Formats: sequence, C-alpha cells, structure tokens
Amino acid sequence: MSRPRRAPSIRGRLLGYLLLPLVLLLVASVWADHRTYVTPLYNAFDRALSHTVLAIAAHLTRGPDGQVHLEKPDSGIPPMPPNSTAPPPPSDPLGEHDKPPLRFEYGNRPSLWTHLFPGGRESFLYRVNLPDGQAVAGDQGLPIARGGGGNGFSYNDAVYKQLPLRIVSYHTQVSGQPVIVSVGETMHRRDRAVRRLDTLIGLSDGIQLLLVLGVCLFGITVALRPINRLGERIAHRQPQSLQPLPVAPVPSEVRPLVQSLNTLLGTVRNAAQAQQHFLTNAAHQLRTPLSGLKAQLEVLAGETRDGAQQERIARLHDSVDRLAHTANQLLALARAEPSAHSPGDFTEVQLEALIGTVADSMLDRAIARNIDLGAECEPAHVHGVLWLLHELLINLLDNAIRHTPEDGRITLRCGLHGGAPYLEVEDNGPGIPISERERVRERFYRAAGSDGQSSGLGLAIVEEIARSHHARFEILDARVGTGARMRVAFPSEGMKEQVLTA
Repeated sequence: MSRPRRAPSIRGRLLGYLLLPLVLLLVASVWADHRTYVTPLYNAFDRALSHTVLAIAAHLTRGPDGQVHLEKPDSGIPPMPPNSTAPPPPSDPLGEHDKPPLRFEYGNRPSLWTHLFPGGRESFLYRVNLPDGQAVAGDQGLPIARGGGGNGFSYNDAVYKQLPLRIVSYHTQVSGQPVIVSVGETMHRRDRAVRRLDTLIGLSDGIQLLLVLGVCLFGITVALRPINRLGERIAHRQPQSLQPLPVAPVPSEVRPLVQSLNTLLGTVRNAAQAQQHFLTNAAHQLRTPLSGLKAQLEVLAGETRDGAQQERIARLHDSVDRLAHTANQLLALARAEPSAHSPGDFTEVQLEALIGTVADSMLDRAIARNIDLGAECEPAHVHGVLWLLHELLINLLDNAIRHTPEDGRITLRCGLHGGAPYLEVEDNGPGIPISERERVRERFYRAAGSDGQSSGLGLAIVEEIARSHHARFEILDARVGTGARMRVAFPSEGMKEQVLTA
C-alpha cells in the first residue's frame, strides 16, 4: 500500500520559487564579475609585459660598425647567449633610469627572466630584430605581434613550440636604427590568477547567496507566523466551540479562507441551534399528550372493575411510561452532544454535592427494590456543565438499579485518583462481560438479560457527556464479588483549562 503523498508547504514552495532565480542570479553575477575583473587583470599583465619590453629596449646599443647589439650587463653576470630570453626589470621608456642587470633561467637553459617576478618560474621568450627580419638577439622563431597599438606597442596571442603565449612587440629606434623588440609570456600565470579570481568570486557570490537564502527563510518564517498561529488556534479548538475565528490578525491573503470558515461555522451553529430548538419543542409537545394519556388511563383504570381490562390498562400505562422515558433520553442524548452547549456553560461543579442530589432523587426507587444505596465521597470538583453531569449520574444510577437484584447494594463514589477527579457507581449485580463492554456504549444496544424496560440509550448518553467533558468512561469489575463498576475519570487540574477554548 503506497503512502499518501505529502502536500508541499507554503514555506517549501516559496523557497523553491526563490531558489531558481537566485541560482540564475548567482551564475549571472559570477559571469559579470568575471568579465568585469578579468579584462583589467589582463591589461595589468600586458602593462607588466610592456615594461619588460622597455627594459630590453633600454639595453640595446648601436656599435661602431652600425649594428645593433644587446648591451652586456654591468653586473659581471655572463653575457646573454643567443636564443636566450630574460627581461630585465621595468625601466623608464625614455631610458632615464639606471639599466638593471639581466638574469636568465629557462629550466636548465638561460632563457627565463625571474627578476621581474621574484620566486616565480614563468617563461619569458624574447626577440630583437630589424624591420627587414634580420635577427639581432633572442629566440628567432618567436612570432611578432601584428596590428596597431598605442605608443608603438602591439599585442597578440600566439602558440609557439606548443605553448600558448601572450606576445607584445615594441617598435622603437636605437641611434636612428629602427628595431622591433618582442617578448612572449606563457599563459600559466594569467590562467592561475584568473582561476584564483574566479574561485574568490564564486565563494563570495556563493556566500552572498546563502546569506540571502537565510534572510529569505527568516522572512518567510516570520511572515507565516500569523498563519501558523491560526492553524494552532483551530487545532486547539474544542468540538463544541462554533464561535467565529478572529479576522483582524489574519493576513489579507488568508482572510477570505477565514471568512469562509466563519460562514461555515455560523451555518453549523445555526443548524445545531435549530436542532436543539426542535428537540426541545418536540419533547414539550410529547410530554403534554403523554401526560394526558396517562391521566386518561388512570381514570379508565378507576372506572373499570374487569380484571382483564385492568391488566391491559396497566400494560398501556407501562408502555406510555417507556415512551416518555425514551423521549426524555433522546432529548438528553441530543443535548449532550458537544455542539449543543457553549464554553460559557462550564462552571465549577462539586462532585460530592452532585452525588447527594442524585442519590436523594433516586432513593425512592432504590427503597422500592430494597437496595442499599450508599455513598463514599471525598472532596473533589470538576469544570463542567452541571445539568449534563447530573444527567450522567442519573443514567449511571438508573442503569445500576435496573441490573441490581433486590436486597442488593449500590455505592456512589467520588474523589481524586492521581490528582484527577473521578465519579464511580458500583453495584453487585451480574456485571457486564468484557466482550460486551464496548458494545453497551452504542446507542439502542441492549445487553443479554435486559429487563425490556431499557431503551439502550443510558450508557450512550454517559459516553457522550463524558466525551464533551474530556473525561474517560470506563466499565470495570466490582471491587469485591460480582457486579460492575462504572467509572468516569475527568482531566487533571492541569488539563482543566483546555475545556474552555474560544
């Protein structure tokens, strides 16, 4: 059997609707930041590379033979061998600064310049040639950057010896002789810097996304608090409470739903009231003709001397009594429903006083059957509807009298058990089998051995009244000997406030 699919929550839907746009925004932000920062970064690398070109150009001289030479360093470092590459430190384009020495390193070959980038091992290839292509110094196969550029510089990307290079070429003159100085730098350092930059951008934007999601989640949680409070208020309402829900603190988006619920509650309340009015009127209308019928039967019994007629009249009298009793119990059952009374009907009821009142009203019936009716009361009170609890105890005692043999014993009890108040009616009759203890609570069910006078509603009324008071109705064995013990356990002191809810 497949489990029912859980309905998505409003919080989950809102987060889902926000997450996709935020992720798309994150991707767009990373791309925009990449475009914003990478171009200036490449320009900075190009400027550094142009400084290297100027440093080489600053070491070019024209000898007595009219040929251009790369000047020997003054620092005592061996002169630069052919096909070597080693850019000196950046020098002033006008050659006004002192010319720094050259250092070379290219793996095991002297063609990598490290003085511009201390600690680094990036490859810098250079080439010096005349406009006609005649080589002067450096790596003769290094491509020359084509295209126009500002201040005599040209920039190009190229692949040389299977290495991607960024090449800058500088067109200048050495003592009137035009020369072209080209320097190529491998892309490793640029790629590494771009990767680091993209990582930082991704982390920064990702943290911002998480913060935005956290703020959104907090905002959604705060915004949904009125709806959650409304749900809790509805969940804790008692079945008998049909009062309208407050509309003022409800958000405008949920207000139509609350107004619809209030309309439904009003309809149910009006229907319940109409039912109660009908039952009350019907009971009153039944009592009048039944009372008249009983009176006429009594007159007829007084005027008739025939024994057979007297017996028939007695049976009719009993039938009218049962009909009146059934009508009263039907009315009591309808009025015991939770929707039939409001929270304002609940008051503090002293159980020992209730037992005394009910015992006085039923004492004549007990004496007529020679039943010992006693009470064992301890101080106890409950929060309930007085007339309903009176009806509950009447039905329990009526049931006990019906099933207790003559010369039997019935005991009424009240008190506290574990801090919770309770009512008990115990008899020494035949008792109720365990298999039937649930069925006797049903309406119109008559247990085996009933006297035929019972309508089958007494214990159903007790069950309904107990439920409306959040009490538990239990059918137990008698404490001593045979019999039944009917027990109604009420909520403890800490649970009383739950009976009254708006």
